[in-house]
Amino acid sequence: MHNIGILQLTQNLDDAVHGFKSGLTGQDLAVEFHYVNADGALHDLPQLAGKLAKQKVDLIFACSTPAAQAAVALAGNIPVVFTPVFDPVGAGLVKTMDKPGGKATGMAGMVPAAAKAAFIRELLPSANNIGILYHSGDSNALLEISNFKRAAAGLLTLVELPADKAEDLSVLADRLPPNLDALFLPIGRVIEENFASVAYYAEAANLPIITSHAPNVPAGALGALVANHFELGRACGAQAAQILAGAEPGNIPVGIVEHPEIQLNTFVAANLGIELSPSLLVKAKEVFE
Repeated sequence: MHNIGILQLTQNLDDAVHGFKSGLTGQDLAVEFHYVNADGALHDLPQLAGKLAKQKVDLIFACSTPAAQAAVALAGNIPVVFTPVFDPVGAGLVKTMDKPGGKATGMAGMVPAAAKAAFIRELLPSANNIGILYHSGDSNALLEISNFKRAAAGLLTLVELPADKAEDLSVLADRLPPNLDALFLPIGRVIEENFASVAYYAEAANLPIITSHAPNVPAGALGALVANHFELGRACGAQAAQILAGAEPGNIPVGIVEHPEIQLNTFVAANLGIELSPSLLVKAKEVFE
């Protein structure tokens, strides 16, 4: 019997957990899961990771960067498989993507910036000036912005709109330049937790939102190009099976998002007077109406 700990930051990552369990199905493994969820409380993650260690789990599946960091920080050599971590190297989880070293591997969750820039151009062919509204205290957001700037050079004109706290979003109407064509929201806790405010002010300014956080699309964003968390989790399940069979996590390359998925909101498009191309609608994995 293999005891596997699941360390989850929020319920938004349930799909990754379901995928992980699916990835272990059919591996001819007897498994018992030990599940803990911080419900968004970052400060609880070290304690929860310690709880799993006391239960003598054979492996920890960590959902999110903070969860993975808490699991890797544990004393001892409990292997860690993580997702959807944007920057595994920058987060200190692995040495390199190809040769992680140490006791962790997993699936990175960042969609390539060039693909996102191309998606925005296809979604909004006439858009040029794009405001980037981001959580300035989130390292993942800063990395995504850095990559996106390089990818969008010569394709889009970008205007940075940093936000450090929820109060910054309550005055968003006063901060939006008049010539913006759309808003792009990188990943980031402050933006995600206060998306309703962002959507309210964006709609008032007739600005479509392109997001990196899939739950924002049914909540009022126009579209997103995102990783499928279920598929990331399933790939992690296969990695976990290798480790439980004796492989060293440090020798298993970190996987990347190879087939990002399009999500669209046709109700938002109609409300903003935007006609979505038939080809884009056909390619969309999910269309919210």
